[in-house]
Amino acid sequence: MQNKPNHTICFRQDVPTRTEELNHIREIVEAEALRFGFDEQTAFQLALAVDEACTNIIKHSYGGDPSQSFEFEISTSEDSFVISLTDRGKTFNPKGLPQLDMNRYFEQMRRGGLGVHIIHLVMDDVDYTTATNHSNLLRMIKHLQEE
Repeated sequence: MQNKPNHTICFRQDVPTRTEELNHIREIVEAEALRFGFDEQTAFQLALAVDEACTNIIKHSYGGDPSQSFEFEISTSEDSFVISLTDRGKTFNPKGLPQLDMNRYFEQMRRGGLGVHIIHLVMDDVDYTTATNHSNLLRMIKHLQEE
């Protein structure tokens, strides 16, 4: 899932790894998603998925170290809304996660741990790669469905 030449970058920013930045990121995702043509509910869901992904970078990839940052980018093509997050923290293997059992989750009254699940529910395509330069790239794509 490479950024194709027909993709237009709408927004790009280096984001400090502080949870205070998450509200700003959600606002940007919602505004750009609405501008792209998604309805309010879909725009909200996209913002939630990106919030979860950014939270995972802050908490797990960088261990809450506020001196780090990651790159946040939104690009679009004719029918694709693409959010890319790049960090240089700890790597993550999403294939190593166990299958989520929601009944067991609620029985144990757990909190947290649903981020990857939410991302996959909201997005049409999710790709996570680690490059040779030790950077992690999470690319999430939502297609605009014509009704």
